[in-house]
Amino acid sequence: MTQHSLVEIAYKKIRENLITANYMPGMLLSENVLAKELNMSRTPIRGAISRLESEGFVSSIKNRGIFVKEISMKELLDISQVILFLQEFSVDEVESRGLCFDLEELKMYLDLQLEAEMNEDYYNYVQYSILFTRCMISSANNKTMIEFMDSLKDKFVRMAMVNWKLTPNQKHYSANQLNKLIYEAICSDNYSSIKQICKETFLKNRDRIIMSTAF
Repeated sequence: MTQHSLVEIAYKKIRENLITANYMPGMLLSENVLAKELNMSRTPIRGAISRLESEGFVSSIKNRGIFVKEISMKELLDISQVILFLQEFSVDEVESRGLCFDLEELKMYLDLQLEAEMNEDYYNYVQYSILFTRCMISSANNKTMIEFMDSLKDKFVRMAMVNWKLTPNQKHYSANQLNKLIYEAICSDNYSSIKQICKETFLKNRDRIIMSTAF
């Protein structure tokens, strides 16, 4: 196997552990331990870490190890606000240009969310919740918006997984009820209600994030 292939394998595995919050913010990782876990030398580990540093997931500290970066409250608020803007824009585009939401696909992701909650599968619940929102936004037929949404996806998943692990006593899976309400409003062509639901949810989450000590 080539060195490039080993770097790619190491990168994907370490990144997966970061996104699923197996490596929590504040943890100090070791090249030696990672190499042992992945059954490879330290050289491809260094290459993988370099890529993850450029993406903002980790930072290398000389003579100490690899620090898993904290998630800032500002970053979380910024991402939440951008998603709200994209949702509102997609509703405006559908209403003004006579476009359509894909009801079948939205229902599929909603059902998968609900199934994930029943199975206590928080990771897949988060994935399907984001795909529901992505499907909603794709109705605006704006390729750049979708690409931007996709670029945020992994960070959003990581934030949700970290918060889930840090707050085990809090109620989770709130997006199920939210997306149910959005779906019902979409089915009724109640565009003002869709935007109101999204805005109220953002404001509620913003207040919760600011009050939370988890981030």
